[in-house]
Amino acid sequence: MNTNFKTKYEPCSIMKSRVVTGFTIMIMKLSPTLPLLFALYLAACTTADKSIKFKPSVTINRTGHRVVTAGLSESLAPSPEFETFLVSNGDRSFHSSLAFYETVLSYGPLADPRPIFLLTNSYIVNRQQAQGIDFMEKIFGQYGETMKPEVKSTYLAAYALLRATNADEVPLFKRIGWVNKTFEILEEANQLFENNPLVHWSAGIIYAQVPWFFDKKAKAIKELEWLVERPELEPTPGFYREAYHYLAKLYSDEGNESLTNQYLQKSGYTDYEPKSLFMGWFSTTREKGLLFSPTPQIEEIVADRVFALRGFGFSDLHFVISANGQELISIDAGTQPYSFQAGYEYFKAYRPDAPELTTVLITHSHWDHIGGHTYLKELNPDIKFYGRDNYRGTLERAQRNHVYHQIRGENFNNEWFAQYKPDHPVSARQEIVIGNSSIELIPVTGGETEDALLIDFHDLGVLFMGDALMPFYGEPWVEEGFIEEAMATMDTALALNPKQILHGHVGINILYGQPQQLKVYRGAFEWLVKETNKHVVNGYSVKEIIRLNLIPPGLQNNPEAFFGYVAARDQVISRVVDKMVGIWGENSSGQEPAGLDVITAVEYGRMLDLYLGLSVGEVEKMLRKTLDNGDNELALQMAVAAEIRYTKNQKIKLLKEEAADRLRSDVQFFDPFKFATYTEIIHQEHKEILID
Repeated sequence: MNTNFKTKYEPCSIMKSRVVTGFTIMIMKLSPTLPLLFALYLAACTTADKSIKFKPSVTINRTGHRVVTAGLSESLAPSPEFETFLVSNGDRSFHSSLAFYETVLSYGPLADPRPIFLLTNSYIVNRQQAQGIDFMEKIFGQYGETMKPEVKSTYLAAYALLRATNADEVPLFKRIGWVNKTFEILEEANQLFENNPLVHWSAGIIYAQVPWFFDKKAKAIKELEWLVERPELEPTPGFYREAYHYLAKLYSDEGNESLTNQYLQKSGYTDYEPKSLFMGWFSTTREKGLLFSPTPQIEEIVADRVFALRGFGFSDLHFVISANGQELISIDAGTQPYSFQAGYEYFKAYRPDAPELTTVLITHSHWDHIGGHTYLKELNPDIKFYGRDNYRGTLERAQRNHVYHQIRGENFNNEWFAQYKPDHPVSARQEIVIGNSSIELIPVTGGETEDALLIDFHDLGVLFMGDALMPFYGEPWVEEGFIEEAMATMDTALALNPKQILHGHVGINILYGQPQQLKVYRGAFEWLVKETNKHVVNGYSVKEIIRLNLIPPGLQNNPEAFFGYVAARDQVISRVVDKMVGIWGENSSGQEPAGLDVITAVEYGRMLDLYLGLSVGEVEKMLRKTLDNGDNELALQMAVAAEIRYTKNQKIKLLKEEAADRLRSDVQFFDPFKFATYTEIIHQEHKEILID
């Protein structure tokens, strides 16, 4: 079957404002009188465009790359066939990662499916499916004939999701054909590569939500159970969460209480059903705080020698068995005493013959890397800690009481780490030997803290970097981060020529776990810092610089660095600006300076009520329209203000939840702090996935 991607449909002409109670997949409504399985109306288009559109000039720079003027910079432009995505339109909501992926993915299809599905999810949660459909059709038109079957299969699955979530914008008399065409696209994707979990996932999610008369419920169960039976094909930890979620809904419809409860428990949605798709690895609860893994897991990085454990506290645990097999070495001391204990016991069950834990090497003294040190002292009173001599500054900054409790956990106790002190302070580069393992300790000023320690097991080809390259360059709530010094740290790491780089959190491994990733990122990082500096000294604000979508020309040729660059870009810009401005911040127009006012949500609530004279119903309509146009950040801010002014209104509460769910869905892979914060703003938890 050849899918015709040339037939275009412009849905903006029939844009409607509707109440949304969920937004994973659009219900494909055929008649106003037919019952819906649930109301899921993804408004892909904005209201009528009254802004002046202009197309920025694209040129070729001296290195042969297509560039566009972005503020004071020459930034990567999309490939020629995608220049329409450069058109300035004030009525299209701005989303940083979406703008990035539209640009770099325009240069050709990728074998790695993750960027494609990140872009697809961003289109969906930001109500820009119409643009997403246009983008995918351009991809097929430009590159479809040369795509490998498994790659095209992934792109077709993403395209089907965009069509399904936009079906309600199709004219009623065309809707059945639109839906059936979407089914055909899914079938083609499956024929191209039948073992593609992304195709089965997309098909299961779509089939689970179409009206009964399409007769897809049995097929939805089949597709989703196919995934459950093949856990080894899960693209990333947590990706099957929605498969469990929709199996619970499907079995509930069938009246199968046992399977309903089983899959509901596995999904983690026992207390709260989010209004967006979640397929990332984060979980955040009051008890455990923020976890980088939705389930406990262990991975042998080097067979029988190096082990990584995830899901036991915010940071990863790493254990190394010494060369003579007589000693066990821990890299860092975990997040809490109880989480390190759980992880250590999990490891001992996995390797009951592991030797005694004798040594702990601390990469830096953030709370999530030394929080379990009291347990280790109890486990082995003779245990030895190696760490930087200048640890006190980092330790003091960590001793604060946060408003948000679902990052550290509501019962987190600063006393767990307050008495930390290395037995062997490291002030200079040195080599130590533990159990015949030669280990080089290299003190650096990391991107995150001043007390970073690189730990090189050269014979194993493994370098531990801790959080030297945590994309936030310091905890977001704390004044820290060393941007210029981070470049020297990257140079030091690359000079060691490791085969594998292990960081303090699994997400950072995905960004910079391979030396080639780090090498490319190093150049992109330097370019970004330079361009940000240029804008700051000319009065640009953080928000203005972020909205420029700065991408170094040439990055399109290095897809292995896409994640690393986009995950850090906004944070690097923010840290650079923070170091260069005072308590006030300029902006280029001079009309939006930061720091001059003390306006809060209270004033915005007064504006809605006293000055605009909006009734509760009108506020609800305003929030609905704001969400329908993809202005999720604005919707959340206005919903918070409305909750204060119009107290105890259930509809406003639900709209606030929807805004927060969209925002955390959009950051669910690479911004744990925003994820946890948005979750806590709506007083919810995002529980772990229950494993058998």
